[in-house]
Amino acid sequence: MISAGSSVRKRVWRKVVVALMAGVVAIGALIYLMRYDMVVWYMEGNKKAQERVILQMLENARLIIARDLKMTLPEKLWSTLAGKRNEKERQADALQDVRKFGELGFENHWLKFKNVHNLGSINGFKLDGFSFALGWNRGHTNEVLAAFNVNFMKREVGKMQIK
Repeated sequence: MISAGSSVRKRVWRKVVVALMAGVVAIGALIYLMRYDMVVWYMEGNKKAQERVILQMLENARLIIARDLKMTLPEKLWSTLAGKRNEKERQADALQDVRKFGELGFENHWLKFKNVHNLGSINGFKLDGFSFALGWNRGHTNEVLAAFNVNFMKREVGKMQIK
């Protein structure tokens, strides 16, 4: 004969299991809905993500600096005679300036990661298909410098578009 107490315990355990499963599903749904904001929070506090951005800025700036900071023959002669910086030193100093700009931008919160997965554009910058952006926010300007996607499974930056 089954006692009334065991059937009550079974119902209580069923309710506990159902409540736990509902809690797990609710937390999973919340994480899924907030995944873009969670990635932004992670990138904002992660020095490695900021360093990757700075390295990408340096890589993009290296080509521009090499192209634009060329010296003509008279300029090279004048800098040699006057004891001023030569072309390579100027380019190295410019790359150091870009690095310092990136570091200060993150320290002073001028450079910020943004969740833009539901936006089409910001200030004329087309964000079609991109979920995240790196924005410059200084004074009253809010400008997008780059838009990119993040592969959630691999936890790495995917496709990127730079302004």
